[in-house]
Amino acid sequence: MDVIEYKGLKWIDIFTPTDDEMKTLEKDYDFHPLIIEELKTPTFHPILELYQDYIFTILHFPNLDPESGRIESIEIDFLATKNALITIRHQEFKDFGDVRFAIFGKPEQFMQNSSGHLFYHIVKKLLSKRFPELNRFGQSIDRIESEIFEDFNEDIIEKISVIKRQMIDFIKTVKPQKAIWDSIDDIGIKFWGEKLKPYLVDLQTDYSRTLHFAETHNETVDSLHLTSSSLLDNKRNYVIKVLTIFTAIILPLSLITSIYGMNIALPLADHPAAFWGFLIGMATVIAAMLLFFRKRKWL
Repeated sequence: MDVIEYKGLKWIDIFTPTDDEMKTLEKDYDFHPLIIEELKTPTFHPILELYQDYIFTILHFPNLDPESGRIESIEIDFLATKNALITIRHQEFKDFGDVRFAIFGKPEQFMQNSSGHLFYHIVKKLLSKRFPELNRFGQSIDRIESEIFEDFNEDIIEKISVIKRQMIDFIKTVKPQKAIWDSIDDIGIKFWGEKLKPYLVDLQTDYSRTLHFAETHNETVDSLHLTSSSLLDNKRNYVIKVLTIFTAIILPLSLITSIYGMNIALPLADHPAAFWGFLIGMATVIAAMLLFFRKRKWL
Protein backbone atom coordinates (compact mmCIF):
# COMPACT_ATOMS: atom_id res chain seq x y z
CA MET A 1 0.00 0.00 0.00
CA ASP A 2 1.51 3.31 -1.12
CA VAL A 3 0.05 6.55 0.21
CA ILE A 4 0.61 10.16 -0.83
CA GLU A 5 -1.19 13.12 0.73
CA TYR A 6 -1.21 16.73 -0.39
CA LYS A 7 -3.36 19.55 1.01
CA GLY A 8 -5.83 17.18 2.61
CA LEU A 9 -6.25 15.01 -0.49
CA LYS A 10 -4.99 11.44 -0.19
CA TRP A 11 -4.20 8.88 -2.87
CA ILE A 12 -3.85 5.27 -1.74
CA ASP A 13 -2.51 2.84 -4.33
CA ILE A 14 -2.70 -0.90 -3.60
CA PHE A 15 -1.17 -3.62 -5.75
CA THR A 16 -2.39 -7.20 -5.19
CA PRO A 17 -4.39 -6.36 -2.05
CA THR A 18 -3.94 -8.42 1.09
CA ASP A 19 -6.58 -9.20 3.71
CA ASP A 20 -4.93 -6.81 6.16
CA GLU A 21 -5.01 -3.96 3.63
CA MET A 22 -8.68 -4.64 2.90
CA LYS A 23 -9.51 -4.64 6.60
CA THR A 24 -7.72 -1.31 6.96
CA LEU A 25 -9.77 0.21 4.14
CA GLU A 26 -13.00 -1.14 5.58
CA LYS A 27 -12.14 0.26 9.01
CA ASP A 28 -10.87 3.68 7.90
CA TYR A 29 -13.49 4.46 5.25
CA ASP A 30 -16.48 2.30 6.23
CA PHE A 31 -16.76 0.70 2.80
CA HIS A 32 -19.49 -1.92 2.40
CA PRO A 33 -18.24 -5.48 3.06
CA LEU A 34 -19.50 -6.62 -0.35
CA ILE A 35 -17.28 -4.03 -2.03
CA ILE A 36 -14.31 -5.15 0.04
CA GLU A 37 -14.90 -8.72 -1.15
CA GLU A 38 -15.23 -7.46 -4.73
CA LEU A 39 -11.85 -5.77 -4.50
CA LYS A 40 -9.97 -8.88 -3.41
CA THR A 41 -10.12 -10.60 -6.81
CA PRO A 42 -10.22 -9.38 -10.43
CA THR A 43 -13.61 -8.63 -11.95
CA PHE A 44 -14.30 -9.20 -15.62
CA HIS A 45 -17.08 -6.63 -16.00
CA PRO A 46 -17.02 -2.84 -15.44
CA ILE A 47 -18.88 -1.30 -12.52
CA LEU A 48 -20.01 2.21 -11.59
CA GLU A 49 -21.92 2.55 -8.33
CA LEU A 50 -22.77 5.64 -6.30
CA TYR A 51 -23.07 5.36 -2.53
CA GLN A 52 -23.79 8.02 0.03
CA ASP A 53 -20.16 8.75 0.87
CA TYR A 54 -18.17 7.29 -2.03
CA ILE A 55 -18.13 6.14 -5.66
CA PHE A 56 -17.03 2.65 -6.66
CA THR A 57 -15.74 2.17 -10.22
CA ILE A 58 -14.09 -0.73 -12.04
CA LEU A 59 -12.49 0.11 -15.37
CA HIS A 60 -10.50 -2.00 -17.83
CA PHE A 61 -7.76 -0.77 -20.13
CA PRO A 62 -6.39 -2.65 -23.18
CA ASN A 63 -2.64 -3.16 -23.08
CA LEU A 64 -0.39 -4.64 -25.76
CA ASP A 65 1.98 -7.26 -24.39
CA PRO A 66 5.18 -6.78 -26.45
CA GLU A 67 6.34 -10.37 -25.87
CA SER A 68 3.21 -12.27 -26.91
CA GLY A 69 1.74 -9.60 -29.17
CA ARG A 70 -1.61 -10.11 -27.44
CA ILE A 71 -3.93 -7.43 -26.11
CA GLU A 72 -4.62 -8.05 -22.43
CA SER A 73 -7.30 -6.39 -20.32
CA ILE A 74 -5.90 -4.56 -17.30
CA GLU A 75 -8.32 -3.90 -14.45
CA ILE A 76 -8.10 -0.89 -12.16
CA ASP A 77 -10.55 -0.43 -9.30
CA PHE A 78 -11.32 3.08 -8.04
CA LEU A 79 -12.89 4.03 -4.72
CA ALA A 80 -13.38 7.76 -4.36
CA THR A 81 -14.46 9.62 -1.24
CA LYS A 82 -14.62 13.38 -0.90
CA ASN A 83 -10.99 13.66 0.19
CA ALA A 84 -9.38 10.37 -0.89
CA LEU A 85 -8.92 8.20 -3.94
CA ILE A 86 -8.08 4.52 -3.60
CA THR A 87 -6.80 2.57 -6.62
CA ILE A 88 -6.48 -1.20 -6.52
CA ARG A 89 -4.67 -3.31 -9.14
CA HIS A 90 -4.11 -7.04 -9.64
CA GLN A 91 -1.69 -6.87 -12.60
CA GLU A 92 1.44 -5.01 -13.51
CA PHE A 93 0.67 -2.12 -15.86
CA LYS A 94 3.53 -0.02 -17.16
CA ASP A 95 1.30 2.87 -18.25
CA PHE A 96 -0.22 3.10 -14.79
CA GLY A 97 3.27 3.00 -13.31
CA ASP A 98 4.25 5.98 -15.47
CA VAL A 99 1.15 7.91 -14.36
CA ARG A 100 1.78 7.03 -10.74
CA PHE A 101 5.40 8.18 -10.98
CA ALA A 102 4.35 11.49 -12.54
CA ILE A 103 1.72 12.26 -9.89
CA PHE A 104 3.79 11.10 -6.94
CA GLY A 105 6.64 13.23 -8.26
CA LYS A 106 4.54 16.42 -8.61
CA PRO A 107 1.53 16.19 -6.28
CA GLU A 108 1.15 19.96 -6.33
CA GLN A 109 0.26 19.74 -10.02
CA PHE A 110 -2.38 17.01 -9.78
CA MET A 111 -3.68 17.02 -6.19
CA GLN A 112 -4.73 20.60 -5.59
CA ASN A 113 -8.48 20.02 -5.88
CA SER A 114 -10.84 17.13 -5.21
CA SER A 115 -10.58 13.36 -5.54
CA GLY A 116 -12.62 13.76 -8.73
CA HIS A 117 -9.88 15.85 -10.32
CA LEU A 118 -7.28 13.27 -9.30
CA PHE A 119 -9.48 10.54 -10.82
CA TYR A 120 -9.66 12.62 -14.00
CA HIS A 121 -5.88 13.04 -14.25
CA ILE A 122 -5.23 9.31 -13.80
CA VAL A 123 -7.87 8.07 -16.23
CA LYS A 124 -7.14 10.84 -18.74
CA LYS A 125 -3.48 9.82 -18.94
CA LEU A 126 -4.37 6.12 -19.25
CA LEU A 127 -6.88 6.77 -22.04
CA SER A 128 -4.42 9.08 -23.82
CA LYS A 129 -1.85 6.28 -23.87
CA ARG A 130 -4.27 4.13 -25.88
CA PHE A 131 -4.03 6.44 -28.88
CA PRO A 132 -0.36 5.63 -29.69
CA GLU A 133 -1.32 1.94 -29.67
CA LEU A 134 -4.19 2.63 -32.05
CA ASN A 135 -1.87 4.65 -34.27
CA ARG A 136 0.54 1.71 -34.45
CA PHE A 137 -2.36 -0.54 -35.42
CA GLY A 138 -3.30 1.96 -38.12
CA GLN A 139 0.24 1.98 -39.48
CA SER A 140 0.30 -1.83 -39.56
CA ILE A 141 -3.01 -1.84 -41.42
CA ASP A 142 -1.66 0.66 -43.96
CA ARG A 143 1.39 -1.52 -44.57
CA ILE A 144 -0.79 -4.58 -45.08
CA GLU A 145 -3.00 -2.67 -47.50
CA SER A 146 0.06 -1.68 -49.55
CA GLU A 147 1.30 -5.26 -49.61
CA ILE A 148 -2.07 -6.57 -50.76
CA PHE A 149 -2.24 -4.31 -53.79
CA GLU A 150 1.46 -4.08 -54.60
CA ASP A 151 3.12 -7.37 -53.66
CA PHE A 152 0.45 -9.88 -52.69
CA ASN A 153 1.51 -13.19 -51.15
CA GLU A 154 -0.10 -15.77 -48.90
CA ASP A 155 1.80 -14.55 -45.81
CA ILE A 156 -0.46 -11.49 -45.75
CA ILE A 157 -3.36 -13.66 -44.55
CA GLU A 158 -1.39 -14.53 -41.42
CA LYS A 159 -0.48 -10.88 -40.80
CA ILE A 160 -4.13 -9.88 -41.12
CA SER A 161 -5.16 -12.64 -38.71
CA VAL A 162 -2.70 -11.39 -36.09
CA ILE A 163 -3.88 -7.79 -36.18
CA LYS A 164 -7.51 -8.94 -36.41
CA ARG A 165 -7.06 -10.84 -33.15
CA GLN A 166 -5.50 -7.78 -31.52
CA MET A 167 -8.37 -5.53 -32.59
CA ILE A 168 -10.96 -8.02 -31.35
CA ASP A 169 -9.26 -8.19 -27.94
CA PHE A 170 -8.97 -4.38 -27.85
CA ILE A 171 -12.69 -3.91 -28.55
CA LYS A 172 -13.65 -6.70 -26.12
CA THR A 173 -11.92 -4.70 -23.40
CA VAL A 174 -13.24 -1.26 -24.31
CA LYS A 175 -16.78 -1.73 -25.60
CA PRO A 176 -18.43 -3.32 -22.50
CA GLN A 177 -17.69 -0.07 -20.62
CA LYS A 178 -19.90 2.07 -22.86
CA ALA A 179 -22.78 2.12 -20.39
CA ILE A 180 -20.38 3.18 -17.64
CA TRP A 181 -19.01 6.09 -19.63
CA ASP A 182 -22.47 7.16 -20.80
CA SER A 183 -23.57 7.65 -17.19
CA ILE A 184 -20.34 8.71 -15.48
CA ASP A 185 -21.01 12.44 -15.91
CA ASP A 186 -24.44 12.26 -14.21
CA ILE A 187 -23.18 10.12 -11.33
CA GLY A 188 -19.97 12.13 -11.00
CA ILE A 189 -21.86 15.41 -10.87
CA LYS A 190 -24.14 14.05 -8.13
CA PHE A 191 -21.11 13.18 -6.04
CA TRP A 192 -18.52 15.86 -6.87
CA GLY A 193 -20.73 18.68 -8.12
CA GLU A 194 -21.10 20.67 -11.35
CA LYS A 195 -17.50 21.89 -11.27
CA LEU A 196 -16.32 18.46 -12.41
CA LYS A 197 -18.68 18.17 -15.38
CA PRO A 198 -16.21 19.48 -18.04
CA TYR A 199 -13.59 16.98 -16.85
CA LEU A 200 -15.97 14.02 -16.96
CA VAL A 201 -17.24 15.04 -20.40
CA ASP A 202 -13.62 15.21 -21.55
CA LEU A 203 -13.10 11.62 -20.36
CA GLN A 204 -16.25 10.56 -22.18
CA THR A 205 -14.90 12.14 -25.37
CA ASP A 206 -11.58 10.31 -25.05
CA TYR A 207 -13.37 7.02 -24.46
CA SER A 208 -15.64 7.57 -27.47
CA ARG A 209 -12.66 8.39 -29.68
CA THR A 210 -10.83 5.28 -28.48
CA LEU A 211 -13.81 3.04 -29.22
CA HIS A 212 -14.47 4.73 -32.57
CA PHE A 213 -10.88 4.34 -33.78
CA ALA A 214 -10.76 0.72 -32.63
CA GLU A 215 -14.01 -0.14 -34.43
CA THR A 216 -12.85 1.71 -37.55
CA HIS A 217 -9.57 -0.25 -37.58
CA ASN A 218 -11.51 -3.47 -37.04
CA GLU A 219 -13.82 -2.74 -39.98
CA THR A 220 -10.81 -1.91 -42.17
CA VAL A 221 -9.13 -5.19 -41.21
CA ASP A 222 -12.35 -7.04 -42.08
CA SER A 223 -12.38 -5.42 -45.51
CA LEU A 224 -8.70 -6.22 -46.09
CA HIS A 225 -9.32 -9.81 -45.05
CA LEU A 226 -12.13 -10.14 -47.57
CA THR A 227 -10.00 -8.53 -50.27
CA SER A 228 -6.97 -10.71 -49.59
CA SER A 229 -9.14 -13.82 -49.44
CA SER A 230 -10.66 -12.94 -52.81
CA LEU A 231 -7.23 -12.35 -54.34
CA LEU A 232 -5.96 -15.62 -52.90
CA ASP A 233 -9.00 -17.48 -54.23
CA ASN A 234 -8.46 -15.93 -57.67
CA LYS A 235 -4.81 -16.93 -57.58
CA ARG A 236 -5.66 -20.49 -56.65
CA ASN A 237 -8.44 -20.66 -59.23
CA TYR A 238 -5.99 -19.53 -61.91
CA VAL A 239 -3.53 -22.25 -60.90
CA ILE A 240 -6.31 -24.84 -60.96
CA LYS A 241 -7.45 -23.58 -64.36
CA VAL A 242 -3.94 -23.86 -65.81
CA LEU A 243 -3.53 -27.37 -64.42
CA THR A 244 -6.94 -28.36 -65.76
CA ILE A 245 -6.10 -27.08 -69.24
CA PHE A 246 -2.74 -28.84 -69.10
CA THR A 247 -4.53 -32.07 -68.14
CA ALA A 248 -7.09 -31.60 -70.93
CA ILE A 249 -4.27 -31.24 -73.47
CA ILE A 250 -2.36 -34.26 -72.18
CA LEU A 251 -5.36 -36.61 -72.09
CA PRO A 252 -5.85 -37.08 -75.89
CA LEU A 253 -2.10 -37.36 -76.39
CA SER A 254 -1.93 -40.00 -73.67
CA LEU A 255 -4.79 -41.84 -75.33
CA ILE A 256 -3.01 -41.94 -78.70
CA THR A 257 0.31 -43.09 -77.20
CA SER A 258 -1.49 -45.70 -75.12
CA ILE A 259 -3.23 -47.12 -78.17
CA TYR A 260 -0.05 -47.31 -80.21
CA GLY A 261 1.81 -48.71 -77.24
CA MET A 262 -0.30 -51.87 -77.34
CA ASN A 263 1.39 -55.01 -78.68
CA ILE A 264 -0.95 -55.39 -81.70
CA ALA A 265 -0.81 -54.43 -85.37
CA LEU A 266 -2.05 -50.91 -85.91
CA PRO A 267 -2.36 -48.71 -89.04
CA LEU A 268 0.80 -46.77 -89.94
CA ALA A 269 2.66 -48.34 -87.02
CA ASP A 270 5.30 -49.81 -89.34
CA HIS A 271 5.65 -46.78 -91.61
CA PRO A 272 9.24 -45.40 -91.67
CA ALA A 273 8.03 -41.85 -90.88
CA ALA A 274 5.50 -42.92 -88.24
CA PHE A 275 7.41 -41.38 -85.34
CA TRP A 276 7.70 -37.95 -86.96
CA GLY A 277 4.16 -38.14 -88.19
CA PHE A 278 2.84 -38.79 -84.71
CA LEU A 279 4.92 -35.91 -83.32
CA ILE A 280 3.51 -33.53 -85.91
CA GLY A 281 0.01 -34.85 -85.29
CA MET A 282 0.35 -34.34 -81.54
CA ALA A 283 1.69 -30.81 -82.05
CA THR A 284 -1.27 -30.11 -84.30
CA VAL A 285 -3.68 -31.38 -81.63
CA ILE A 286 -2.00 -29.19 -79.00
CA ALA A 287 -2.17 -26.11 -81.24
CA ALA A 288 -5.82 -26.78 -82.10
CA MET A 289 -6.80 -27.17 -78.45
CA LEU A 290 -4.92 -24.00 -77.45
CA LEU A 291 -6.70 -22.06 -80.19
CA PHE A 292 -10.01 -23.48 -79.04
CA PHE A 293 -9.33 -22.51 -75.38
CA ARG A 294 -8.24 -19.04 -76.47
CA LYS A 295 -11.38 -18.60 -78.56
CA ARG A 296 -13.55 -19.60 -75.61
CA LYS A 297 -11.55 -17.17 -73.41
CA TRP A 298 -10.44 -19.96 -71.10
CA LEU A 299 -6.86 -18.76 -71.54
